[in-house]
Amino acid sequence: MKEIRLLKQAQRFWSSEHESLRWWHLLFTFKRAENSLSKRSSGLVRLVPVLLIVALITLFAGLTIPILRVEKFFLFEDLISISGAIDQLVNSGEYLIAIIILLFSVIFPTIKILVANYIWRARAVGHKSVHRAVKLIDILGKWSMLDVFIVGMIVISAKSSGMANATSQPGMYYFGTSVICSMLAVILLKRSIDKLTDSR
Repeated sequence: MKEIRLLKQAQRFWSSEHESLRWWHLLFTFKRAENSLSKRSSGLVRLVPVLLIVALITLFAGLTIPILRVEKFFLFEDLISISGAIDQLVNSGEYLIAIIILLFSVIFPTIKILVANYIWRARAVGHKSVHRAVKLIDILGKWSMLDVFIVGMIVISAKSSGMANATSQPGMYYFGTSVICSMLAVILLKRSIDKLTDSR
């Protein structure tokens, strides 16, 4: 009898009809909570999961593929990626700058994508945690372009020094694509939430 009750609880727990999803559902399955945005939205909002997947893939590519090629005195060439730059800064003892780049280029964008996925699938639209998640994503969104600004400043400073010629590499475009896709996904999510809550 106890075993049957445990099986029923497990079945209910793993069911997509459950009111909320656990973190491993979000990471390892495509389940959707009942009354979540993913089940109630229509139109362009249905592109949100595609945008989030593209944002995650291009974020990884943008962090690992070189974003800059720096030529010094036309003799020496160096390819710089964001992950490589963080590693070099740590090795040279520039911990503060490494932490700043790690926060704004790696951690914040990743959290933003994960939180957007949470809003899309994990809870019913009217749940208070969804509203808290939207507030969090708004805070992260205010800093989402700082890393791009830092990269731009690196290019400008390298060119203006006259000692090096810096040219952008594919990693920069991948990273920019990730930022744009995550921003579009968040805009669609917020519009869908406003539409559904206003219609009540």
